[in-house]
Amino acid sequence: MRDSWEIRFEWIQTILVWVALVVGVGLSILENGVEPKTVAASIAVTAYTIGMQAIPYRHKQLPLVATLLAFLGVATALLAIGLTGGVESPYLLYLAVPIFFASAFHGMRLGGVTTLVAIVGLIAVAATSTEDLLAPPLPAVTAFYALLGVTFGQAHRILIEEPRSESAATQYGRLVAAHQLLTDLAQLASSAELNPITIGRIALRDLAVNVPYAAGTIAIFDHDDQIVVATRGQPPPDVDAVDYGIALEGEDIGVLRLWPMPGASIDINSTELKRSLQMVGLAFDNVLLLQSIARRAVREERIRLARDLHDEIGPSLVSIGLGLDVLIQEEGIEPTTRMRATDMRATITELVDQVRTTVADLRPAEVAGLIENAEMVAADSPADGPSIVISIDEIEPPDTFVGTQVVAIMTEAVRNAVEHSGGTIVTIEGKSDETSGWLRVADNGRGISRRAPRTHHYGLVGMQERADEIGASFEIDSSRSKGTSIEVRWGES
Repeated sequence: MRDSWEIRFEWIQTILVWVALVVGVGLSILENGVEPKTVAASIAVTAYTIGMQAIPYRHKQLPLVATLLAFLGVATALLAIGLTGGVESPYLLYLAVPIFFASAFHGMRLGGVTTLVAIVGLIAVAATSTEDLLAPPLPAVTAFYALLGVTFGQAHRILIEEPRSESAATQYGRLVAAHQLLTDLAQLASSAELNPITIGRIALRDLAVNVPYAAGTIAIFDHDDQIVVATRGQPPPDVDAVDYGIALEGEDIGVLRLWPMPGASIDINSTELKRSLQMVGLAFDNVLLLQSIARRAVREERIRLARDLHDEIGPSLVSIGLGLDVLIQEEGIEPTTRMRATDMRATITELVDQVRTTVADLRPAEVAGLIENAEMVAADSPADGPSIVISIDEIEPPDTFVGTQVVAIMTEAVRNAVEHSGGTIVTIEGKSDETSGWLRVADNGRGISRRAPRTHHYGLVGMQERADEIGASFEIDSSRSKGTSIEVRWGES
């Protein structure tokens, strides 16, 4: 994904280059008429403008391409200036285009060199026309070029280079901290301090020194179940057990159950009990945290496997099946060959069904937040596609059922925009809390054609059906001039 400031700079550059072109061509024709020099200048500047705008952004980011574009732009602008009046040429504004491009997109180094070359070239053009180098507007124009280069070179450093550097440093620091934590976790995972069975047995043994009980158990809560991790002694008949809750930070995570000696009562030292239960509570909570980490790792691996099955193996099996269909329909093949191909086709059909079932089983029941899913959708988009801008205010992610449908709508909408809109920017914006929210996916492309085959709109039908399942509103706004916007609203918003 590109930074938002890069996208804004690109818009500024687009406006600047076309305004400078129109001003230069229009005023030069008004002042000099349609003569060979005017036409030559117009053709040169127009060709450079079209070529520069046609080159994909990722190519313009390459150092060699950027340098060539900057210097070629300076040469083209100076040629047009020399042909149409020197320092009083209407193409003076166009010389700012390569300076802006080099400074805003590539920083002070290329921007400074481009600015210097442009100023020296303009002075050379003025000198060859025997003009006074100190007379207006040359000093003012050169000062403007220098100011333009310095301003946008610094803007590039402040808005693009420094945040990237800080982001990389922050990310590296987090990776180092995470690596250290995982190393410590790997060392502790097999230790007795994280083993609930060991901790439970130690706690029961220590309690037995000060508390005369006949039998005891310690259990850990796992959702709605109780898992007994340690026992001591045999419960005597006809004796009621006494339960003591094991809690950590106000949350019940287990229970200690003790059976007193027949005919006796348990007189427990509160300090001893609290110390023992605190150790057991911490141990149990550590186990639950480990289980949470393990479940997340397993969930991510299941998602990866499901994606590979859905995107690679499934389509490959479908292609094989289509090939067998063609073979079965051909004339002149042996009956035994046709029969074997038919059997193989049936086997392929069963495999495709099994893959679909497996993919459905591998998909986790829970859904990640909208921001996380939007980032994944953006990361999966082609590098040469439109820029994807994400602006989601997610106070709380939607619940599992609603979130699954909203994420599916977002994914399909972004895929349609990337593959079919022909736009340069796709925006994902919205807001979500516990009970309500909205999400909008918009592009600046060509809009949805009303004459497109109906099969092209199955994705829109699917999105509408998903919105209906969660009781959400679903709106499409599309036109040739402003692209397509798809919005879904759910809950109380």
